[in-house]
Amino acid sequence: MEHPKNMMNRLLSEILPKAAALRRELHRYPETAYRETETRKRLLQWFEQEGVLGQFTVREPLTGTDLVLEMQGSEEGFIGLRADMDALPIEEQTDAEYASEHPGMMHACGHDGHMAILAGAAAAAAKYTYPLPSLRFIFQPGEEEVAAGAELVSAGVCTGLDRIYALHGWPGIPLGAVAVKEGVMLAAAGTFVLTCRGKSSHGAAPEKGKNPLFAAAEIVLELEELHRRVSDAYQAVVSPCSVQGGESSNGIPETAVIKGTTRYLDDQTGAYLKQALEDTVNRCSTRWEIPVDIEYHARYWIPVVNDKEETERVISVAEALFGRDHIIRLEHHEMVAEDFAFYLKQVPGCFFFLGMGKGYQGLHTAQFNFNDELLLPGMQMMMNLLIPESNLP
Repeated sequence: MEHPKNMMNRLLSEILPKAAALRRELHRYPETAYRETETRKRLLQWFEQEGVLGQFTVREPLTGTDLVLEMQGSEEGFIGLRADMDALPIEEQTDAEYASEHPGMMHACGHDGHMAILAGAAAAAAKYTYPLPSLRFIFQPGEEEVAAGAELVSAGVCTGLDRIYALHGWPGIPLGAVAVKEGVMLAAAGTFVLTCRGKSSHGAAPEKGKNPLFAAAEIVLELEELHRRVSDAYQAVVSPCSVQGGESSNGIPETAVIKGTTRYLDDQTGAYLKQALEDTVNRCSTRWEIPVDIEYHARYWIPVVNDKEETERVISVAEALFGRDHIIRLEHHEMVAEDFAFYLKQVPGCFFFLGMGKGYQGLHTAQFNFNDELLLPGMQMMMNLLIPESNLP
């Protein structure tokens, strides 16, 4: 009988080129949050071709475009693996032959790679003949901007799970290294939209209008001062990221709009940031006599908190696969946000990074393209997190 380790390696070697082809197909046809209909269909077609659907049950969608596959195994409680599905509203500027064919959309955060890794793991699990626990593979829509993971968790996707894992390809970390942190690893986040309402006029007669740009300019500067205070005191972030007002060089606009984000590590700081931002905006509004509408949303209102035991499990699996020199125990949290936090609020689990290379192109840029060299180590991590410890290499 084939040794479990040899069977795993053989299955992954056979699946790798198919997973790479799937990744590139998904990259070519990206879809943004809550629009992942074709993405879901492409995954199902691939699963049918690879014989996955003969071993897994496809659950009815919980939120519309999610795809959840289950396989009943030797244990009652399920192990969950999650990949995000959505692309970003960015116009691609890569030279890839499989570049996005959907204008204004691209997989600039590597979700095409995450899906391919999880799909490859499912294909391997379907053909693995040694005992496996009960498995649930979750392909989640809307991770970007809308935090659809919270909705999916509320709809019951975590019911019956004993533990859960997710990975993210990460530039700036050595290629193939696994980076992880017990406890708080990623921040919670809020977003704000501030609309300064003035009165338009010709630029040659500013006294006939009410220029909202003055209020907007002061708000941006004051928010930077707020950021400096909370960064030191609370390890928090306040970042204005966009200012839009007017289109011509000789016309005072009616409105100026500021968009940005907050990042924080606990509920108390999150509440303080919201109040401090509102106080800052209202003070500037009064000074310039410009009404300002404040929209504030805390969709990612909890940080990613990794379970201690599951973090050690990830480290143990990674060390067995790649060696101790490929393990990075992060000393500090990252200020990015991730809606996998909502899964970890319900179920013990772990979120970890897989290194793309120290000089690799950054996420959320028009030049980003997932590194296919991560597909195999990604599938190896997922498969080994599933296989009972008695069958590990």
